[in-house]
Amino acid sequence: MTKEDIKRGKIVYYARILKPVGTYEVNELLIRTVDDDYFVGIDKHDKHAYLFLYSSLNELIFDNRQECLDVVLEAENNAPKVSDEKEYEEY
Repeated sequence: MTKEDIKRGKIVYYARILKPVGTYEVNELLIRTVDDDYFVGIDKHDKHAYLFLYSSLNELIFDNRQECLDVVLEAENNAPKVSDEKEYEEY
């Protein structure tokens, strides 16, 4: 995918990977704004807007859902285990 492929109204897939909190998901975005330096996609389900630089193409932004899913699954499988349990030292 190249910068020229990003057009208003195009559907793209965002590999949302947040390792510190253990979030790994694929979001379907509709491109709403295209500028020289950045573009904005809006989530089709919750209407959240995400701003991206063109350097995100083929790393976090894909036009193929399966390719995006593969990146997310690989990141999830290689991630350290995140636990919400707190360790306390007993005295």
